[in-house]
Amino acid sequence: MKKFVFAIALLFALTRTTNGFSQDHRMKYYYYPSSNVYYNVSTGEYWYYDTPTTKWVEVKTLPTTITVEKTLVDTVYYNGPDVWKENAMHQKKYKTKKNEVKQKG
Repeated sequence: MKKFVFAIALLFALTRTTNGFSQDHRMKYYYYPSSNVYYNVSTGEYWYYDTPTTKWVEVKTLPTTITVEKTLVDTVYYNGPDVWKENAMHQKKYKTKKNEVKQKG
């Protein structure tokens, strides 16, 4: 009986986990649509798309060629560190119009 209960508990735990991250532990990011940059609130690191290497790069400090407008920001949540995997959806959902001002949410 103990093995059965353990198996059920293990199965429940596995179904509540996606890519090693629990559904209850979503990571919070600020997304800057005008620059297409993410900021991980918990680590203080940025994700940006590096065109020459065609890869997403994680850094503590953005290159001088990239600037973010602190007023143009949206909050997104993602189960894991690779928030950029949903970038196409974020670009569409959070597309900014000229002269639009957003505040941190």
